[in-house]
Amino acid sequence: MPSAIREIQRLRSHVHDLEQRLQQHRDTATASLATPPVSFAPSPASTATKLDPRNGRASPKKYWEGIYTSTAQCQQTQYYGPASSFYYIGRMSSHLAIALQQPHADHHMQPNSASRTFATPTSPQRGSLDDVAVTADGPTAADTLTGTQEDYFLDLFWQSYHCVLQIMDEAEFKEHYKSLWVAPGRSRKPSALVDIVLALCMQYGVAFVPRSGATTQTQVDVDGNDATIAGRWLYRRSQTLLSAELESPSIMTLQCHILAVYYLCNASFQNMAHSTLAVAIRTAQILGLHLEPPESMSRKTKELRKRLWWTLFTVESKTCMKLGRPMSAQISEATCSLPADDHELALLSRSSCASSEDNVTWHTYNLQNTKLILAAHTVYLAFHDRCAEVLAATDGTTLYGDAQALETCAQFLSTGMESLHNWRDGVPNGLKTRRRAAGKPLSTDKSPLDLELYAPAWLQRQRLLLELLYHNLSMNLYRPFITFSTVPSSSSSLQLAQGHAIACVNHAIAITEMMHQILTEGDTLRGWHEAFQWQWNATLSLIGYTLAYPLAPSTPSARRAIDSAIDVFETFGRNFAIAASAANVTRDLVFKADVLIFRASGNGIVTPTTPSSSEPGGLQVNAGADYTGQGAMFQADMEPSGMFQNPLSGMDMAFTVDSFNSFEPMLAGGSNMANLWNFSPD
Repeated sequence: MPSAIREIQRLRSHVHDLEQRLQQHRDTATASLATPPVSFAPSPASTATKLDPRNGRASPKKYWEGIYTSTAQCQQTQYYGPASSFYYIGRMSSHLAIALQQPHADHHMQPNSASRTFATPTSPQRGSLDDVAVTADGPTAADTLTGTQEDYFLDLFWQSYHCVLQIMDEAEFKEHYKSLWVAPGRSRKPSALVDIVLALCMQYGVAFVPRSGATTQTQVDVDGNDATIAGRWLYRRSQTLLSAELESPSIMTLQCHILAVYYLCNASFQNMAHSTLAVAIRTAQILGLHLEPPESMSRKTKELRKRLWWTLFTVESKTCMKLGRPMSAQISEATCSLPADDHELALLSRSSCASSEDNVTWHTYNLQNTKLILAAHTVYLAFHDRCAEVLAATDGTTLYGDAQALETCAQFLSTGMESLHNWRDGVPNGLKTRRRAAGKPLSTDKSPLDLELYAPAWLQRQRLLLELLYHNLSMNLYRPFITFSTVPSSSSSLQLAQGHAIACVNHAIAITEMMHQILTEGDTLRGWHEAFQWQWNATLSLIGYTLAYPLAPSTPSARRAIDSAIDVFETFGRNFAIAASAANVTRDLVFKADVLIFRASGNGIVTPTTPSSSEPGGLQVNAGADYTGQGAMFQADMEPSGMFQNPLSGMDMAFTVDSFNSFEPMLAGGSNMANLWNFSPD
């Protein structure tokens, strides 16, 4: 009984304790009701603000303005960012107009191309938008290739593009092609993939054939027989067949889109290529290629999917950096790992490209190319983000009005370029082109190439293309620091910026010397359209540097490299017109650069002369100057009809150039613009 009483008392005590806790809880709740609660639910306005991705930035940004200019057959303008060559051309055009005191239209600084002649690659005639509707029947009887001709061009693919564009299984493609021939003596069944491969290889193969009957005047004209648009009817039929696969695309559909991008880029239709890239990105995402391949797939299939995704990503990265535009593919949303490059995988591919030594297979190029683009794109994005922050802080639209801002961005780029240098140091020796005289590969030491006589053609091409791409990307990243300022500034205040300008021209010289030697000593890159485009880009850097720094220590080297670039264009120009046109444009620009160099050196007076057969609309320079350059550096061909064009033609005034330059001086004065051609030393 006492034990029962003790238990009852214990329970009563426990109940009392619980009642006290409950009362305390009620008192706390009452107090919280008496005080206005802190709301964790944001107001509708603040919710919208927080969810707006534009407000998620760590610091305010004001992005660098680009240029609106016409680069195609019509006068409609397109946007190109500050990293693009078109923006750079605009800056050079403005600088020349002020330095030479004559209008200078930027479209006269662009070579004649198919995109400036035809509305589309398949336009039937110049400037025509008629008859662009196509049918699956595609080519006429005269355009159709025989089976033997198709075999010839398909063999070119395995010898050329396949080693650098590793998006197809050679054995599977050949089985697919074989299945299209259902009966002897009959034409094959249509295939979008076969058609675009043939179109790309005709574009490449025809570029080996010298143009017959071309004169000095006509060799710069792009006509229907030009190599850059060879195979256009096959391209057109491929696109028609692809239209039926939009709702249910396959891996083959994506392969067609990627190859079409290459075809359009080679044909100079950059905006069409950019649009096609957007379709290719969406197609890849529909197929799930941005994700890690399922484990249920074979290794060969998984690696092909990885190569497809990363090839597409690298092509878009290169294109967007080249044009200065945003990307469609976001790497943060992709989980696909980088492709492998081991010997076992190379054997599985059953490719005609055999394995090499030094732990390098034909897949190693694809992996290193992807790593290079990733490194360059990372630096590119970070650099332009930093520029946007600096512009926001200074409330500017361009860096060229503030020396301190320019130097701040130069310092940031110096740190960022370590990513590319780390990539360079990690490239396997087997994928580097050796140098003579103890020179270093992937450097700007100007040492000549040591081209291996017995190395496989595919390996030589991979080595050269990888190094040229490295120099091209590095040059583009450094090029914003070539400044066309007319306001003197302390060299110490722009030490890093000026160093970057020198680095830019050194990479441009490296590209030019490599291209000159490659085309002189062999045909590894003969007919390679992208190599020509890199050379044109490098030439713009060389000319721009010469214009901006006429008396700099590096200018004589740049000037000599321009002469070599003209030789490269003339070699390419025997086969396609845009290269011949590039040679003429370069001669005209370097002529004007020589005028500025001569003026800056104070060695003579430049006066206008009457056009004659020997000096077509040229300038006369006083004798007495001894300058290293091209033989008749002041007797370059000039087009009188185009010399005094309106500099605003084809250009939107929203275009931003170096803030020290202005268009007003070009428009001042009388109507007789030839009177402005009278220069004397300042």
